[in-house]
Amino acid sequence: MRKAFLHALILTILSSPFLFAQQSPPRATLEITFAGIRSDQGLVAIGINEGPEGWPRKPDMDPNWKKANIVSGSMTVKVENLAYGTYAVSMLDDENSNLEMDNFLGVPKEGFGFSNNPKVGMSTPKFEECAFIIDQPVKKITIQINYLGKHK
Repeated sequence: MRKAFLHALILTILSSPFLFAQQSPPRATLEITFAGIRSDQGLVAIGINEGPEGWPRKPDMDPNWKKANIVSGSMTVKVENLAYGTYAVSMLDDENSNLEMDNFLGVPKEGFGFSNNPKVGMSTPKFEECAFIIDQPVKKITIQINYLGKHK
């Protein structure tokens, strides 16, 4: 009797679907604070890339938010349900809400920034300069917005 019970118990355990179910990879929330916003007009738009391919002009994700909760030139947003991994973020202070970087003679008229706040030169920083790792449930970063030219 005892032997039959053990066999039944083992069969029950081995046939349990929960034992062999694949676990989902960990997911995280990215909390981004944008510092130095000059007005409450328009949108804050970002591009999130998971690798250098397409950086920054063709992002893997491109959410945007109305500037509703600006306090002293800063605004914080959350991007949820990101897999753990490496990312880089580009941002646009899109004051006229056209989801394009407006410029005059090649000089941006609207604000922009990148994760890790690399120095801004004559070209876009490389993905590797802006990349960071998400390896915890909540990752917080701050992006300082740059305004160039007479449109500061």
